[in-house]
Amino acid sequence: MNKPLTIRQVVFMYLLLSLSSILRQIPTALAREAGRSGYLSPFWSILALIPLTAIIVLLIRSFPGLNIYEIMVHLAGKVIAKLIIVFYLIWVLLYLSTKFNAYALTLQFTLMPKTKSDFFIAIMLVLVYYALLKGSKTIFRFSEFAFGPIIFLITVLFVCAISVLRVDYLLPVSTINLPSTIKASKDVIAVGGNIILVLFFADEFGIAITNKQIRKFWFASGLFVVISFVITIFTFGVTGPNLTANLPFPFYITVKGISFFNIFERFEVVVTMICVLLDFIGICIMYIVMTRCFQWLFEIKDRGFLFLPLAIIMFYLTKYVSATQFEFRYFYRYIIVNLNLIFQYVIPFLLGLICLLKRKYIKKQY
Repeated sequence: MNKPLTIRQVVFMYLLLSLSSILRQIPTALAREAGRSGYLSPFWSILALIPLTAIIVLLIRSFPGLNIYEIMVHLAGKVIAKLIIVFYLIWVLLYLSTKFNAYALTLQFTLMPKTKSDFFIAIMLVLVYYALLKGSKTIFRFSEFAFGPIIFLITVLFVCAISVLRVDYLLPVSTINLPSTIKASKDVIAVGGNIILVLFFADEFGIAITNKQIRKFWFASGLFVVISFVITIFTFGVTGPNLTANLPFPFYITVKGISFFNIFERFEVVVTMICVLLDFIGICIMYIVMTRCFQWLFEIKDRGFLFLPLAIIMFYLTKYVSATQFEFRYFYRYIIVNLNLIFQYVIPFLLGLICLLKRKYIKKQY
C-alpha cells in the first residue's frame, strides 16, 4: 500500500465514479431530451471529451509531479488558485450531496421503500469514514479490483438482453432528431468530465510518465463513451424510451424485464447492490477530493481530523439540498449538470489556454 498511486487505478476510479450516473441518470436524461434517438447522444460527447483529455495530458506533461492546485499556482498565482479551489470545494460539496441522495433513493425505490433516507445516509457515512481511515490507496486498490467483475456482469446482462431488445424502441432515427441528440449530449458530457479529477491526484503519479501511461487516459475516455452507449441502448431497447424518461432507476426495471433471469429469484437485488458499491467508491473518491481542497486552502498536512466534522456537514447538507426524488431530479438536472460543465470543462480549458500561452516559460522551468 506504500506504492505511489498509479494511472491505472485513477482511470478505474474515473470509470466507476461515472458508471453510477450512467446506470441511473444518463438513460433517463437522454430519453427525456431526445426520445428514442437519445442513445446516439454519447457519440456527440466525444467532441467535448477529446479536447478535455488533451488538456489533461498537456497539463500533466507540462507540470510533471504537480496536482491541479500546484498547477494553478504556477499559471495564475497563489491567490487566484486558492479562490478557484474554494469554488471547487463548493462544487464537490454539492456534488457529494447528490451522490448520497442518489444512493438513498435507489435503496428506497428497490429494496426498502418504507425506510427513511437518514438511515441509509448515516450507514454510508460510517462506511466511508472507516474506509478513509484505512487510507486513500486502499480505496483506489479496491476500485481496481471491483472494476473487472462489474464490467463483466454488465456485459453478460447486455448479451442476455439482445434477444429481447425491441427494434421499434430504437428505430427509426431521422436527421430531424439529430439536434435533440446533440442537446441531450450535455448530460453525458457532464458525467464524462469526471476525468478532470485525475489532476487532483496527479502529484502521486511521479514525474516519469510514459506514452503508454498517457494512452490510458484516452482509453478511459473512449471506454466511457462505449459504456454510456451500451447502457443506454440496453435500457431503451428493453424498457422503452417513454418509460425510461419517467423512471428514477430505469436500469433496475430493465434487468427485471430480461426473461433469462426469471430463473433466478430477485436477481435485480444484485444490480442494486452493484449500484450501492459504485456509490460507495464514488463517495469515497469525492470525499478525498474534498479533504484535499481543505488541505490546499489551509495548508494542512494531516487531514484525518477533517473526516468526522465533514461527515456531519454532509449529512445535514444532503437532507437540505434534496430530500425527495422530485427535488433530487430537479437539483441534478438544473444545478449539478451545469456546475459540472463549468468545473470540468470551462476552468480546465482556461488553464490549458494559459499553459499554451506560457509554454516557453514553462519549458525553461521544467
